Amino acid sequence: MSSFKFQKRLLASSIAMVLSGASASALAAEESVDNQDMEVIEVTGIRGSQQKNLNAKRFSNAIVDVITAEDIGKFPDKNVAESLQRIPGITIQRQFGEGAAVSIRGAGQDLTLTTLNGQNVASTGWFVLEPAKRSFNYELLPSELVGDLEVYKSSRADLAEGGVGGTVVVNTRKPLDLESLSVYGSVEASYQTDSEETDPLFSGLVSWKNNDESFGALVSAVKQDRSLQRQGNEAFWEWGAGPVAFEQERQRSALNATFQYAPNDNWDIVLNYIDMKMEADNTNYALWLTQADTSWGDSSNTTWLGQTATNQGTQIAGPLNVAFYQMRPREATMNSDVLDLTVNYSGDGYAFKFQIGDTSSTGGTDFEMVLDDGLVPSIAGGTYDFTGGNQTWDLPAGFDMASYDPGLLNMGTGPNFNRTPKTDEESYIQGDLTFDVEWGVIASLKTGLKYAEHETTSRRFEYIQSDDFVNGFATANLQNGTIDVGAGDYEIMKFDADELKRLAKASIIGENEDFGAYSEVQEENFAAYVMAEFAGDNFSGDFGVRYVSTDAKSVYFLDGMQTSSSADYSEVLPSVNLKYELSQELLLRASASRAMARPQYVDMYVNPNVVGTNDDTPNNQFWIVGNIGLKPFTSNAFDLGLEWYFNDSSLVAATLFYKQVDNFVTFTNRSATAAEIPFPLPPQEAAVGWTVQEKSNGKDATLQGLELQYQQDFGNGFGALLNYTYTDSETDEDTFTDMNPFLSDSSEHAYNATGYYENDLFSVRLAYNWRSEYMLRESGSYGNRLHDDFGTLDLSAVWHVTDHFDVKLDVNNITEESSKQFGNNNYPTSYSGFADGFPLYEYEMARRINLGASFRF
Repeated sequence: MSSFKFQKRLLASSIAMVLSGASASALAAEESVDNQDMEVIEVTGIRGSQQKNLNAKRFSNAIVDVITAEDIGKFPDKNVAESLQRIPGITIQRQFGEGAAVSIRGAGQDLTLTTLNGQNVASTGWFVLEPAKRSFNYELLPSELVGDLEVYKSSRADLAEGGVGGTVVVNTRKPLDLESLSVYGSVEASYQTDSEETDPLFSGLVSWKNNDESFGALVSAVKQDRSLQRQGNEAFWEWGAGPVAFEQERQRSALNATFQYAPNDNWDIVLNYIDMKMEADNTNYALWLTQADTSWGDSSNTTWLGQTATNQGTQIAGPLNVAFYQMRPREATMNSDVLDLTVNYSGDGYAFKFQIGDTSSTGGTDFEMVLDDGLVPSIAGGTYDFTGGNQTWDLPAGFDMASYDPGLLNMGTGPNFNRTPKTDEESYIQGDLTFDVEWGVIASLKTGLKYAEHETTSRRFEYIQSDDFVNGFATANLQNGTIDVGAGDYEIMKFDADELKRLAKASIIGENEDFGAYSEVQEENFAAYVMAEFAGDNFSGDFGVRYVSTDAKSVYFLDGMQTSSSADYSEVLPSVNLKYELSQELLLRASASRAMARPQYVDMYVNPNVVGTNDDTPNNQFWIVGNIGLKPFTSNAFDLGLEWYFNDSSLVAATLFYKQVDNFVTFTNRSATAAEIPFPLPPQEAAVGWTVQEKSNGKDATLQGLELQYQQDFGNGFGALLNYTYTDSETDEDTFTDMNPFLSDSSEHAYNATGYYENDLFSVRLAYNWRSEYMLRESGSYGNRLHDDFGTLDLSAVWHVTDHFDVKLDVNNITEESSKQFGNNNYPTSYSGFADGFPLYEYEMARRINLGASFRF
């Protein structure tokens, strides 16, 4: 987009204008009715944080929950997503054992909007199989940078669109809110039980303001290394299954610099810069144990799952065929930057806010290679047995997993030697104007405009290698001990991934871009809103309407020529929130709203996404075609809640919610021969052909349920937080290819139980989070499967050695709960691991222990 350069120049000019002292006559600070009524509570520690959270919830007109850091650097969890799961109605999705995305009230992670200081954050994933989505990856955000989180479950006209499930607002700190000189530093050691490595984490913050409290500067930084492993079992049926491991050396850093200028009571100018980086080099290891009783083999000694007179069923126990060692070394990154200027001006009876910024992200897999077994030994005489709900093998005498050496590792070339970078960028400009009025019960009128340009790309480059390159590497000088694999007590031989990457890189003489994989989406988004806030003797609230329009273009290559397809849409989004005081302690809340979320980028890419080729599995080739003309998700939502604040730090609440969501993206499946699809396949895969998945808008769905919440400070140092959420999701059977009539990421039951104790010397908190089974849905070979119920027990403890020095201990997933995922097709599926009840994937999840010390003054 040519106008992206214009937006960046405008941002730079605006910053220069402000820093040079120039004024803009229409700029003003925003003050809401909510903030005017807010109680001020100056307390610290767990109890102080909980009181602040309740205070924010109580005085808000919207249905909102808040998480506040106990103090600088003391957010409740090391991972922000794992703090969010303690809020009623929120469940999280983990990636390699760490919270990465959140779902609100069963609507799915793709329908949750996360903003940083009220604006979108550009985000790209590092994992090679991670598609381009709008959801924010919480792995990138260190909790040390966060001041507080607001979770809006009901919509407001002045909230950015995108949160059909809800909106998470991440707020960073500002220097004029802190003491004149605040200094914080922390050093920690992190140990996790899978890698058995101990890694360092450093964080620090310095905030200063002048004596007049008119100018302040804040700089904070985080640096973390983490040696991560994950062991598990995976099945790609009916080809085979096996014990696998994932190993990653993760380096994460973040820098936040904030400058604030408030020359008088009218002006407040904030310039905020955030840079978040992650290096995530990783390697997959696997020993695939293929079955001998495939549909093209002998099935006379096979036990079948789901076999009937009309359905062959799926093999679940039988003989083995050959072993197949495999490695996939990769280098990956994920970087996000935010530069934002916010200027507030408050005049006599009015306030104006101006915000302009740019956020950009680069990421993806920068290097990938595949190494396959050069020996492929027979394991005939061995058997597999998955009837107990997990994967087990009885290998023949003479074959030992831990000592097996393939002798030669054959490196895949062409499509198997590549890099797949991604970019994401948004420039935005927004203005909001608030007037105080006296129109009966209406106390203020707020209106605003926002314009944003967004561009995201996914690309693929295949390396060109020298003609004299030999793609077989003898393993004799590459052995590097063993690595734990599988969900069980298994080991396989490990080879030096760094040396293998060096040998492969030495062969590179250039690269070719696979233009068939080139994917780009450009968007121009415009929003305008008007909202009134009202208040009476026993009630308050807001009502308004937001108008949103989007022009979208998908850029791709067809027969070597760049072309594009365009579409546009608009939505009108009304909302109303009402809070009624039945008594001083008892509040009744009601809300009704319409919300929208734009479709995911990966679904809008018109060019095909090719999955499952050249991967040694013959029956998982997918040709996935996107659609730029997809409609946005829209929802009509209603909430009714009752909140009893029986003292300043205690609450009992119940909320009923109902949401109808339209325009789910679904797939139409058809089979195609290798000759019908213009993509080369090896003979084994060509014999099977393709599954063509075409994306379109599908059915609607309903979400309804109940949230229960209890929080109490017992007054003697002890306190408790309990919440439970029941969610019922319903949709048509043909909304998803697995034919299950319920939504992705939606657990019927979820609860959290937290207890804490604190005094002047120490504090300790123990929390258990549990959710019932839920569907995971992905296009391509990993497919749609049912995740078993999952619960984690976490501990956090702090010893206040002095007023300025703390020692702290955090333990995550104390019980080392494992992740189990099963096939769950609603109708019989022969020869497929996606048959109902088949144990597809199981991963052991590590216990993480952080021990550290911090100081502040």
